[in-house]
Amino acid sequence: MSVEMVSDSTFQKSVIDVSQEKLVVVEFSTKEKLNKRGEPNASAKMDSVIDGLDAQYAGEIEFFRVEVNLVWDYSDPQKPMAKDDLNPAASSAYEINHGPTLVFLLEGERVQENLLGFYDEASTRQKLDELLKDLNSRLLKIKLFRFIEEQINLAAQRVITKKSAQLDDIAYGKLGVFLGLRRTLQNDATAQDIGMLDAMNDSLQCLGVLDKGETILERIK
Repeated sequence: MSVEMVSDSTFQKSVIDVSQEKLVVVEFSTKEKLNKRGEPNASAKMDSVIDGLDAQYAGEIEFFRVEVNLVWDYSDPQKPMAKDDLNPAASSAYEINHGPTLVFLLEGERVQENLLGFYDEASTRQKLDELLKDLNSRLLKIKLFRFIEEQINLAAQRVITKKSAQLDDIAYGKLGVFLGLRRTLQNDATAQDIGMLDAMNDSLQCLGVLDKGETILERIK
């Protein structure tokens, strides 16, 4: 399976937008894939690892690749720097001066320090699993918000397609519940929202879905 190649012009739509919903790993890989001995270099080896992991983490992690061509800048002899002339905007934004480099993003922000150099599949998988574990609560909340937004849109669509004399009470009820949940999670709940959630907590505790004294917000957070 081939990882999607992105550039400065497609980085926002392909990478940042996707990172709003799931963990994204961007591999900055050198355009040149051979070392001076004519053998696969670190970027070529890392490409193969990432291609394999892309299939293994389908649905959990989205992988992208940015090609870089690092040229040394000696304008300041005291601080020579490697600069990319292929995708300088993305490379500069994530301080890329070595290939390969892995960058980890969620909701448009880095969630871990860049990983420089080649790592075999087992080592890379271990680092990804640890990161997913650390981000578990945050990822669940993102999924919850997405689910709530989907339910709000579905309920709203059902409401607006009904004639006033044939209002859909179930759709209205769902719309109210999910709007209340969204406001509560965004710390903007009304007294009515709090009352509704209290009633939901009581019902779910009686059904055994929640433990005694537990709230739905504690469970989903």
